[in-house]
Amino acid sequence: MLRSRDMGRSIAVRRWTNTALECYKRGCVCEGCFYTDFFNGTSQRCQMKASVLELVRVLGKPNVEIQQVLAD
Repeated sequence: MLRSRDMGRSIAVRRWTNTALECYKRGCVCEGCFYTDFFNGTSQRCQMKASVLELVRVLGKPNVEIQQVLAD
């Protein structure tokens, strides 16, 4: 089942992948992500945030530690 989201399209999700976990741990913040350079200069956008949101909705939050950033 293909789901449409404002930020893009997400495929039917089955499991948490390493890339999805890394995106989740980053809080789905694209700035500084490894894949940002991959999509620069193209008309395509990263769809990982849509996938992560769908994974959380369908499978729930993963059992990983999230890095917390403390502001001054």
